[in-house]
Amino acid sequence: MKTTTIIQRLCIFFALVLSLPAGAQSRSDSEISISSKADWKTFRDRVNSGQTNINAKMTADIDLGEEFMMVGSQQHKYSGTFDGNGHSLTVNWNAGSESNIAPFNTVENATIKNLRVKGQITSKGNGLCGLIWNVYGTTTVSGCISEVDIKGAALLAGMIYEINRRAEVTVIDCLVKGRITATKERMAGFVFKPNGHCSLINCLYAGENNADPKKDYTFAPHRKLDKLENCYLLNPCGRHKWGQKVSAERLKSGEMTRILQANRTGTFWGQILGKDDLPQPTNDISKHVYKVDFTHNGQVKTSRYATKDNPIFGSMPDAKEILGIDYDPRESYMLIFESDFSASTPISGDIKVAVMANMIIEKMNIVTAEDWKKFCYLVNSGQKGINAKLLQDIYLGNDIAMVGNNYSGTFDGNNRTIYFDWDTNADDIALFKKVDGTTIKNLRTEGTIKSSGHYVAGLIDEAYGSNTISGCVSNVNITSTYDKSDGCGAGGMISYIASNAHVTFKDCLVKGSINATSEKGKKGLGGFVYLKNGTCTLTNCLYAGTNNADNSNNKSYTFASGNPTLNNCYYLNACGNKQGKQATLEQLKNGEISKILQDNRTDASYWGQVLGEMPDLYREADENKINYVFYYRVYECWKCDNFRLTDEKPLSIGLDFTANKATYERTFSAGKVTVCLPYNLPVWGRFKAYKLLDVQGYGNAIYFKEVKDDELKAYRPYLLTTDGTLQLSGEHIQVKAYKTDDLKQTAGAFSFIGTVANVNNATAAAANAYILQDDGKFHKVTAENTEAIVPAYRAYVTCPKGAGAKQLSIVIDGETTGIGGATNDARGRADGPVYDLQGRRMTDRLDDAARHRLPAGMYIVGGRKVVVK
Repeated sequence: MKTTTIIQRLCIFFALVLSLPAGAQSRSDSEISISSKADWKTFRDRVNSGQTNINAKMTADIDLGEEFMMVGSQQHKYSGTFDGNGHSLTVNWNAGSESNIAPFNTVENATIKNLRVKGQITSKGNGLCGLIWNVYGTTTVSGCISEVDIKGAALLAGMIYEINRRAEVTVIDCLVKGRITATKERMAGFVFKPNGHCSLINCLYAGENNADPKKDYTFAPHRKLDKLENCYLLNPCGRHKWGQKVSAERLKSGEMTRILQANRTGTFWGQILGKDDLPQPTNDISKHVYKVDFTHNGQVKTSRYATKDNPIFGSMPDAKEILGIDYDPRESYMLIFESDFSASTPISGDIKVAVMANMIIEKMNIVTAEDWKKFCYLVNSGQKGINAKLLQDIYLGNDIAMVGNNYSGTFDGNNRTIYFDWDTNADDIALFKKVDGTTIKNLRTEGTIKSSGHYVAGLIDEAYGSNTISGCVSNVNITSTYDKSDGCGAGGMISYIASNAHVTFKDCLVKGSINATSEKGKKGLGGFVYLKNGTCTLTNCLYAGTNNADNSNNKSYTFASGNPTLNNCYYLNACGNKQGKQATLEQLKNGEISKILQDNRTDASYWGQVLGEMPDLYREADENKINYVFYYRVYECWKCDNFRLTDEKPLSIGLDFTANKATYERTFSAGKVTVCLPYNLPVWGRFKAYKLLDVQGYGNAIYFKEVKDDELKAYRPYLLTTDGTLQLSGEHIQVKAYKTDDLKQTAGAFSFIGTVANVNNATAAAANAYILQDDGKFHKVTAENTEAIVPAYRAYVTCPKGAGAKQLSIVIDGETTGIGGATNDARGRADGPVYDLQGRRMTDRLDDAARHRLPAGMYIVGGRKVVVK
């Protein structure tokens, strides 16, 4: 009978085993896989039939629906390890009036981890809870979430109902977020009845409830808790003096995830920030939350959080957060984050980011090199629109301080100069590295740039957007050793204008040099602009620089590549392709081009220069320079405050202007001098002026008559006489542009010619020239006397080359200079024409017949005075 019973029981057992689902077929001491409701039921049946130490692992989410399937009982307490593996167990249980309901009814020495219970449990009875009803022995619950809405009469718990007296339970890294509703009274957010030992570590209560604040407990009755460590609550469940209350914002931000993680290696809490409003117990590394500390002056000021490989959640810190008590609400600030950290920077570990807070500056005055460097720093840090003004010349030396980051403000150079001497191997070198929609005006750059890199310029490296450059001068000498490809990319003003960008140049000057040392480098230069992919307009601009462009590949341009729009633009030396109009060196130095570039504008002075030097942009400070000419808008004329001629130093003049003061630095002595001045000079009785008599005789005399005009005319030759020191200076003098109309006077065989430049000995001798000497006579210039020249601002006489006289006497209004004394003896004086003292020719020869015809008086015959009685 006994044997039969045993055999029957074995048959039943094997039948049960054979009927198990494939996934649940396992020895009791190994792990089974649970992936369906059927697998859960089999797991429940095996445990409740006595296989209490089964280890199980969920491999899928499971929905039990309305079917009650609680694991464990008082007779068969579950004692294995259950790994939810991050999956969800969903229940929808309505127990009627039954009590003591939970997915795990009774456990002992068990481990339950990584399980998420969802759904609802409803009953009119008591003792309902989200995970375990009764616990014995040493049990650990970790990484579990109870998201069950529980509704019962009383004695309800979010996680565990009862811990027996000798039990030791540790609940770690767990979350309760379901709603607990009691129709009568008494509940607890986590553990309702901890009769044994209980520790809660790194736990969060975020559920809702209708607890009695005087009787119920958020985590557990505190007097029975061994440990409550690093636990937090969003909403209290009754008393909340134990655990720390946190806001929904902190939970959503990732901060509490980081706190619950508690600096442990591995992942215990995670959160997809921006999607999950609450931290989640998990071992999924992709949900790991990292902390970003933002520091200021070495101190952490605020923090942000980020899910692994994602940017920070929420906004970037603001100035108030960073500055704290130093924040001034009346000011605006620019925050500069270390390593260009931004709201899109992916985070893959805990980091600290240093932050600098600078007040936003709309306007800035630059007085020193340090001011310039600060300006560069602010722009490069993000304050792209600062308007700046240069108040003093500054010298940067070899400190390469460039404005980059798409500068878009207005920079007024105030006609001041930034000097620098840079030597670098870097690409893209210019004072302004990158601009976008900027205005740069009245700025002068001067110095040297030596670079082996590609692209270098005297003012701007790269231009984007719409830009205006006006009143700027680049006097930068560029030496490029670049040799990697055709074209070193050097530009006198700009290296590169981007596609869709536009640059307008107005009244700009390039006068520096570009020297490419390699053959490849020489094949791509730009006088103003090297490479123009956008558009470019130049108006009233001058290229006066030098270069060594090799235009064999047609990639060098005087003003800009492509087809720039040129209006009234000139150049001295072409840079590859010729563009604009070429000017001569004389036109540039005599002021003619400056006047052309002023372009008849009367609203302001744009161009000016020291005569004899190159044109330049007008500067008020230059007005006191000697021979500085500029347009004076008050009287709508060109003007020079201090015009000075220096003897034997010719000065070419290409425009009319008024000299407030004109000085001719030449030493005169009493007697006779010749002059040919470039200005009109009032006579005012200081001297007498003479011009060539219209009718000249023959022989060794030349005749002059007095000029009755009130002033000497510019560029006319004159013979002057004075009894004292001669002064040919004055005020408010009208200086004239050089012209040849009146430079030469001719009478008979004689010419009286003015000079505005030195006439050398060979030229003068070839012209049969006579120059006035100290003896008051015109002496012939001979090639043998090589030192004999005609200096500028003098006049000389020429006569037919056949004339053999070595000197010419001067007859002025009938009085002879250099003619012998009068004689009554006319013998031997019959040859040659006879002139009266007014220079009129009276007869061909003084013979007896002529003596009888002529009225008594004094005459000139053969260069001597003759008295006829």
